[in-house]
Amino acid sequence: MDLHATYPALSDLRRRAQSRLPKFVWEYLDSATGTEATKHRNRAALDRVGLMPSVLHGEFTPDLNVDLLGQKLPLPFGMSPLGMSGLIWPDAEAHLARAAG
Repeated sequence: MDLHATYPALSDLRRRAQSRLPKFVWEYLDSATGTEATKHRNRAALDRVGLMPSVLHGEFTPDLNVDLLGQKLPLPFGMSPLGMSGLIWPDAEAHLARAAG
């Protein structure tokens, strides 16, 4: 399955997850603690980020490496801890650990 073609936007993937997961699992994943103030601040901060692609500006080799805590990573992405990930998928913790390397 081509995820990009099937789910062109994150909101598409989010809707699919909500329709597939049991209600209590979705509510756990989609919630935050207390009044969810931090969740709302995080969303607002991410909404202020704009990515402006720069294309056709001569030859170059993009370098996506990033140094994080003294370790060089090939991409600026990572996985964050998630409690009870086994609710989402059987053996999710093992799958996440393998994917993280």
